[in-house]
Amino acid sequence: MAAIGIIGGGISGLSCAHYLKFLGGSKIKYIFLLEKGPKFGGWIQTTRFPDNAVFDHGPRTLRAGSKAGFNALTLAEELGLSSRILAIDRTHTTARTNYILKQNELHPLPRDFFSILKTRHPFNRPLISYLFKDLLTKSSKLEDETVFSFVDRRFGRDIAENLIDPLCRGISAGDARELSVRSMFPYLYEMENKYGSVVKGVLKDRENAAAAFMHSQLVQKARSELWKMWTFKTGMSEFIDGLACSIEERGCDLLFNTNCSSIDFIGNKAKINVENEIIEVDHIFSAIPSYELSKLLPNNQSLANVLAKIPSVDVAVVYLEYENQLIKQQGFGFLSPSSENSKVMGIVFDSCCFPQMNGTAKTRITCMMGGKWFSDIFGDVDTVSEDTILQAAIKGAEMHLKISEQPVRHKVVIQKKCIPQYIFGHHKVLEKIDEEITKNNLCLSLIGASYKGAGVPDCIYNTKLSVEQFLKTL
Repeated sequence: MAAIGIIGGGISGLSCAHYLKFLGGSKIKYIFLLEKGPKFGGWIQTTRFPDNAVFDHGPRTLRAGSKAGFNALTLAEELGLSSRILAIDRTHTTARTNYILKQNELHPLPRDFFSILKTRHPFNRPLISYLFKDLLTKSSKLEDETVFSFVDRRFGRDIAENLIDPLCRGISAGDARELSVRSMFPYLYEMENKYGSVVKGVLKDRENAAAAFMHSQLVQKARSELWKMWTFKTGMSEFIDGLACSIEERGCDLLFNTNCSSIDFIGNKAKINVENEIIEVDHIFSAIPSYELSKLLPNNQSLANVLAKIPSVDVAVVYLEYENQLIKQQGFGFLSPSSENSKVMGIVFDSCCFPQMNGTAKTRITCMMGGKWFSDIFGDVDTVSEDTILQAAIKGAEMHLKISEQPVRHKVVIQKKCIPQYIFGHHKVLEKIDEEITKNNLCLSLIGASYKGAGVPDCIYNTKLSVEQFLKTL
């Protein structure tokens, strides 16, 4: 029987404890989960106001339709949270309508077959013509490529600048000209390598992602009702609370406000130094960012140096409430290309997405700013004032949504180094990390957003795969 230490109480660490107990059975002796902060959840935190309005500081919706998405639904069902879910189906205006900001005007993205046959701003030609370009473009033998270069080569500069550039800002707050297509969008990379074309790959590769999860009634429901995205009735923190309660009931030791100062690997054991105490375990799952883990390995400097190579960016998230209904465009929200003269990367129309989360105010939006461009816009993340961030968000809402009223309520959250950047060559960094762990025979598994997929469903699914791999060694 194995004693396990889990460092980090975000969605990956909590999921790890759940799967170890759920899948490990008698193979697991006990589990310590250590969180340095005052509460669990990591970047998933929710503010619930007295009038029942809800603001998620980080991730706010989860996507269905992939293996990772269906796995997250299965986990929610296992935790008894099915009745707590709010879902949006693919026919809903919010799911069908997204906007791109171009020259300070919002342009809806094509949302059906007929719309790709017409020229629509911000594109210079019908979208179908870019799809034909992909079909006629030869595949590349490059080991890796930036996202921007890949899309420019296969679909054209128009798509790279006006679709992929803002999409990367929305997903990772990063620059498409620096991010790795192999690590950021592995599906696109694989489709070109397997079929010679992304479009051909989408048409031919019709694997049923839900097949392994059809035992779940919630997955069946999501499939039959064509769910596009979902969340919980009082915010994403319900997922965190459900996981924490479940694993505590299963006998895990959950320790928050617990600072780990170092990790030493001796023989086939690991020693976690925690506030002048030592916890000895048979295996460690690290669910903290790679740069934080790098500081805890004084006796494994080569590994620490490689872990420190994965960069992260700072993001300012500003929640604004307005008394009246002020959003003229119905949809999920808009994204802004880096070429636009705007401090805003994107704005989510919260009150359109989930009016059930409205309080007394009729308009709720969330502005996302900074990312790769944080220091250029706001200067030092440690010294910038919340009021500077707030005024930039209010100005962005006025410029892009024509909202002239002052918000009746707001909340500013500055998330420092919150989103890892899978820059060009990221897969080589991961290979070097694996090499160091194997070479030194370390009883260590790495999970979390720093490595393979920063989205919540990806973190949960990759954690499950890591636990399954570990359990096979016992």
